[in-house]
Formats: sequence, C-alpha cells, structure tokens
Amino acid sequence: MTPRHLNGALRLRLWLLFLGSGLCFGCASAGPPPQHALQPLPSLGSPVVPDDADHAARDMAEAVLVDDTALAQHRLAHLEALDASRRDQGLAPSGLIPFALDAQNATLPNARDRRVATRALLQRRDIPKAMRTRLDEEVKDDPLLLAGARIHDERVRRFGRAANALMEPVGRSITSTALAPYRLASSLLGLAVAEHQEDPLTTRERQALAQWKQYVEQNPDDPRSLALLDRIRRAQSAWYETQRNHALKHASDAFSSRSWLLATVFAKRALEYAPEDAKALRILHQAQERGNDWARRRARSLRASKAPETVAPIQRGLAVALLAGDAAAVEREAHALLAREPDDRLAEEAAFCLALAAQERGQDAAAWGRMKKLAGEDEGGQNMARHASSAFYSPQQHPYRAFKLARRGVLAKRLGWLAFGRFQKGPREMGLPRPLEWLLDAPSIVGVAASLPNRLLRMPFLKVDWDAPAVSARHYLELRPDGAHSQELRHWLLGYERGRGNAIGALKLAEGEAGESEGEIAKLREAAAQQSLKGTLREKKSALRLHLLRQVAREYPQTKAGHEAGTRARKAIESFSPQRIRITRGFLKENPAVAGPMGLALQPTLLDGSLANGELHEEGVTLLGGRVIELSFVPAGGRNADPPKRRREQISQERMARLVTQLEEASHKTLLTDRDARFEPDPDRDLFLERARLGLLDHPDLRASASSEYTFKSMRERYGIVRSRESILPVELVLKGSFTDLGLGAFPRIRMPKATPDAFLYK
Repeated sequence: MTPRHLNGALRLRLWLLFLGSGLCFGCASAGPPPQHALQPLPSLGSPVVPDDADHAARDMAEAVLVDDTALAQHRLAHLEALDASRRDQGLAPSGLIPFALDAQNATLPNARDRRVATRALLQRRDIPKAMRTRLDEEVKDDPLLLAGARIHDERVRRFGRAANALMEPVGRSITSTALAPYRLASSLLGLAVAEHQEDPLTTRERQALAQWKQYVEQNPDDPRSLALLDRIRRAQSAWYETQRNHALKHASDAFSSRSWLLATVFAKRALEYAPEDAKALRILHQAQERGNDWARRRARSLRASKAPETVAPIQRGLAVALLAGDAAAVEREAHALLAREPDDRLAEEAAFCLALAAQERGQDAAAWGRMKKLAGEDEGGQNMARHASSAFYSPQQHPYRAFKLARRGVLAKRLGWLAFGRFQKGPREMGLPRPLEWLLDAPSIVGVAASLPNRLLRMPFLKVDWDAPAVSARHYLELRPDGAHSQELRHWLLGYERGRGNAIGALKLAEGEAGESEGEIAKLREAAAQQSLKGTLREKKSALRLHLLRQVAREYPQTKAGHEAGTRARKAIESFSPQRIRITRGFLKENPAVAGPMGLALQPTLLDGSLANGELHEEGVTLLGGRVIELSFVPAGGRNADPPKRRREQISQERMARLVTQLEEASHKTLLTDRDARFEPDPDRDLFLERARLGLLDHPDLRASASSEYTFKSMRERYGIVRSRESILPVELVLKGSFTDLGLGAFPRIRMPKATPDAFLYK
C-alpha cells in the first residue's frame, strides 16, 4: 500500500472516530438517580458560647431600648474597639457596627434627623446589601423630596406633551409634506383641548400637596415649613376648584338624565366648595323643584282608590278568566266587554287582555300589533296605554323588537364609521358648547374624508360586535322557545356562534335545529368537547380542574376529547396530593442555602450539571402535603423537555422545618435585594409553610380549598437571561406609519414620567 493510500485510510479513520464521538455526545443519556437523594442532616453541634462581641451587642441593645443616648454612645465605642482589636489580630470584623448605628438612629425623635443620620450611615462600605436597600428606601421617604419629584414629573409631562405635539406631526410628514399643515393644526388643537380639560390641580400636584402637608405637620418649627404655607394655600385653592368642577359636571349629567335626586346631591357638593356658584345654585333649584313634583306625582299614583261596592258580572268574568290563564275565555270575555261598553274606561283593559291572550296563543304579530296600537293612545296618560307602551318598548318583554333594533344599530354603526369615520358621533368632547366644538374640530374633517379609501379596504377585516343582538335573541328563545320567530333567531344564533368559534353554544342550538344533519352535529360535538377540555386545562386549581375534567368526560363520552378528559381525570386522582408547592431546580441553584445542609440537604451531585451521576429535573422538588416531597430527576434520555422520573420520599419533621425556614428566608432576601422580584400572595401556601415550621403536618388538610399550587422560580426563569430595562435617556426615537395616507415618518419623542404606584389614591 502506498503512502498516499495510508494517509487516506488514516484520514478516514479519524473522520469515523470524530463522527462516532459526536454521535455519542449527542446521544448522552442520564445516569440513574442516586439511591439516597438526601444527605444526613448535619448536627447543630454544641451551643455556641457568647464571645465579647455578643456581649457588646447585648449591651448596645439594652442601651437603645432604654433610650439612653450617652450609654449607647459609650457601648458603640466599645464595639468599635472590639472590631479594631479583631483587625489587629488579622480577623474579619464582627459586622455589628452598621446594625448598632441603625438601632441608635431609630431612637431619634425627629423623622428629618433620622433621615440625615441614615444618609450618613449609607456612606459606610460594610453595610450588607439587604440592609442598604432598606436604608435607601428610608432616605427616599422624605416628604420634601417626594413632593419635589412629583412637581418635576408634572413639569416634564406638560413640557413633553407640548413638545411632542409639535415634533410628531412634523416628523410624520416626511413622505407627505402636503398634509403637514393639517397635521400640525390638528395636533395643536388636541393640545389646546387637553389643556382646557386639565384639572386645576393635577394628580401629581395633589401628591405633592399631601407631602407638603405631612412635612408641615411633622415639622411645624422648621423654617422651611413657613415657606411651604403659601404653596399649600394656592394648591388647596386649586383643589377646591377641581372638586367643584367635578361635582358640577356630575350634577349637570344627572340633571340631563332626569335623575333629580342625584343632581341635587352633586349640586350641594359643588356648593360646599364654591358657596356662591351661580350654575350650581341654578341646577340645585331646578332639580329640587322637579324632584318635588316627581315625588308628588309618585305619591298620588301609589294612593289606593276606593273600591266600588258592586262589580259588574262581565268585569268579574274577565278577571276570573285572567286568573285562570284561559286564553280562549279571556278573548270571549274581552270581546263581550268591548261590544257592551266600547267607549267605557274599561275598553283599554279589554284591548290589553286581547293582546295578552294572543300572545298566549303564540300569535306574536297580532299581540304586539295590539300593544303598539294601544301604546300610541298614551296622549291622555291612560293607565293601560302606559302599560302597553312599557311592554312594547321593553327589551325584556319584547326581545324580538330589541333584536331587530340591535342588529340594525350594528349595521348603522358600521356604515356610519365607513362614511364619517370618527365623526359618526360628532366632534370630540371638549367641555365646550357644541357649536364651538364643531368649529374647533372642523379641520379634522379633511383627514377623515381623505381616509375613506383606507376605511373601504379595512372594513371587510374589522371584527363586528354582534353581542347585543345575540343577547336579545337568546332572551327570546328563553321566553318563547316555540314562538313565531324562534326558528329564525335560532338559525341566526347558530351562525353567530359558529362565526366566533363557540362550538359549545353552536352545539346546543344545532341539537334543536330541525334541518341539521347527524354528521354536522357529531363534528360540533367533537369541537365542543375539545373547547371544553382546553378551557378546563387552563384552570390552575387542581380540585376544580379535576371536577371539570370529570364533567367533560360525562357530557361528551363518545368523543376523543371526552376520552382524553377521562384519562386525565383518572391520572389526577391517582396522583392527588393535598399540596403542590414546587421549588424549581433554577431556584435551588440560585439559592444554594435552600438545597444545602441547613435546608433540604440534597446530594450535591444532583445540582452539579453532570448527567452521568444523576441530575435534578427542571421541575425540581414538590411539596405534596404532610411531610411527603416529590423529587423529579432527568429521565434516561437526558433531555429536560421529556417528562421527568419522579420519586416520592417522606422526610423528617426537622428537615421539613429547615427547608421551609430557608425557603422563606431566601424569598425575603430576594425581595430586599432585587427590585424586579415579586412574591405573589397565596394564603394557602403561607398556611402550609407556617404549619410546616411548627411541625403540624402529620394531619394534612385534605380539603380542596386548602391546597396551593404555587411555584418558587428563580429570577432567570421569571425574566429570562436578559431582563428588559427602561432607557435612562429622556428622549426616544419613534418610527411611525399611517394607514390613512400610507405615510411614514420618524421623530423624537420626550419620554413621559410614569405614574407612581399610589397615584390611584389621588384620582
């Protein structure tokens, strides 16, 4: 064999070796989990004998508790001397000095002095991270700083709104300069309207006012409090004006809707803030006058009239027929009454009874025709004419009419939007007289007219809201399932439910539809079962999810989804546990103390990343109630995406108490040191953890309502590898397009300050 052939064979062997090693690496399998996943708990050892630092800390605490400043200073000096001695011996400091200073600062009587001392304490470098976070929050909790920040935010908002109103229309007109004047005018108009509708005292200014008041109350002798009094007076006056405007608006709205009592209440409230306000006085007097008139008429209508001594036999016969519910007898007696006394006051009652009888016979058209005719005779305020009017125009009593009106309204709304755009309801509400609002909003008509082709293109793809007609149609079928219009409305509802993908609703309607085939009903039943199963699997509570699974299996027994629901229900029953509080593998790695010797005491090999010696699955450890835990291991395939291999173990009371203690301490530390951390409220979780800490788990609570399915996740599992952060720059670049004129523009925009979490308290 030539050297050339030898080199070729060697290269071939090397390639085969490389390929084989790659395949072996790609098919790496996980080793079996260790027989003992938990280590023996380490002994706590003999009690620790207090040293000099412990005695000094005790003495410092005693001085702080008795509020002896001189003694506290003396013992603080003793602590510092001990730390200096430890440094001379090459030992680490005790770490007690920051805590001693913090305790001493807490005894200062003045909040302002406490913040000054805390700010000085923060200059030290030996403060733990959790403690530093808490002290930072205390320093920032300064009424003057908070008020200044809110005033600054308000100024940025006002300036940013005005600047953005100028920059946006200019930047969007790069490709369509002809529309630049219109866009600029429209933007400036919107800015003027926003300024007009602004409250005299905005939300951020209200927050600042509250902080100023708090500072003055806490520091009445501070010179800065005197300087704040004038600002407080001006802000308080603006607050009264804001309250008056709100109350007056509510009073006007209530008066327009003929709610006299409500209008009176809001008008009086407006007068509390502006005692001589002419508009509030006018609304109050008119509302009181009309309210009193309404009360007099209502009292008169409730007054019972004297019953006649004798009742005519023909009237008695009609009353008996109505009470018996005999439609034929009602018609006979009513016709007899009309023939005998056609112009009597009881003629209206007889006509109303004829309408009721026709409705009982299923003659809807005749019944509502009589009602409409009788309702049109309400000029003199006759009793039965008012009853007929109320019945005919009521959506609850005449749902078919409500259905037709609602469907007509949907079509009219679509056509109105197509023809007039946002002007289908008139100009924007600006709090001005309506003619002036039309005048100010007139420039926008040009843009609305120019966007007609765009609306024509978008109209076929817009979602139509048919909910209101559907409600009336369902109500009709509930009242009159065999009525004259039942087939029509059932057919319409069937198309509506199919169109929005509600197979459950469509199945109920199709089963009552005469023309539906068995094959179509079978398809709808399968789709309805699948829809029910998907909704059930989204339920988080295991007990309720189990109940829903069993219900799906019972309602759809012949479907694939029903069979799957039954299988899932059986597995859920087999794996039932009072609790399912899960601690993920990521959380255990992020908080090693939880898995360490003083916590659960897991074998270190389960978290070392090596599959060969067994590895914990991403699901981690689950607390199942009592003292039972479930360990999830990576399966033999070596992939975390595959279902894990699970093993249950019962641990000792001491191990459970240690685990719970470390778990809660790790969560609390994360909350103190990570601003993105969240600890969702879960009373059932907290109750179980408290019982575990106290050693009360030998009798678990088996009630479904007492279970928790909370998951302790690592911060990476919650927010990903790279967390989103807001830019620190005050300006952002915006790229924006317009479907109206197919324009494209880019412009800078000032970033608006966000509302604080407590802003809703000042609305």
